[in-house]
Amino acid sequence: MDNPSSLTFFLFCFCWIALIAGAVLGYIIGIRMARNRERHRLIKEKVRKNKIAIYRYQKEKYDYIEQIGRLEDELHSLAEESELYKERLADLEYYRRKVQESERIIERLSAAAPEDIDMPTDVFSLLLQLKQDPVRTNPTRQEWAELLHTTDLLFNNFLTTLKEKYGITRHEEEICCLIKWNFARKDQLAVFNNTTDALTKSKSRLKKRLQLDEKIDLDQYIRNY
Repeated sequence: MDNPSSLTFFLFCFCWIALIAGAVLGYIIGIRMARNRERHRLIKEKVRKNKIAIYRYQKEKYDYIEQIGRLEDELHSLAEESELYKERLADLEYYRRKVQESERIIERLSAAAPEDIDMPTDVFSLLLQLKQDPVRTNPTRQEWAELLHTTDLLFNNFLTTLKEKYGITRHEEEICCLIKWNFARKDQLAVFNNTTDALTKSKSRLKKRLQLDEKIDLDQYIRNY
């Protein structure tokens, strides 16, 4: 075989080998690129699914928080209803005792001589006004004095006893007076034009002065005194 023919054959073989190698390399590169694209697609799909899952769990979390809020409100409402139920039972017992007290007072007043009874006739009108419109009824100091005196007289001198035994202040006498006449807390706030915090502090001081345990309900104690 002459040299030109050998060179041509060599070049022909080299081209074929190069072509086959290129095809194989291209195939390999194609496979790798396809795999990379698939991996990127899977990563994007996973990220998308993660975002969807995150959104779902965030929504569930928000729903749970809302449920917790509603449940806390319901529990608070149930607690209030429970306290209201107890308060109504206490009120029932209170009014039963009031009937008995009224009967005793009527009997005592009926037996007393007129000159022994110092009871201003407008005190009960003042009490009714305070009950009906505690915000706009502002008793004067003299009216308070008459109300305290009448309350002390009708309830076995309990204000005098508390004052002598525990040294309660004038304002604490007024608190005891309204409690004895069964004024609700909101009406006590309105009569004294107090904030809830101020009335709570006043009652706390009164409880300490009366040497009462923290667990004892002040209003109930005064009503039963």
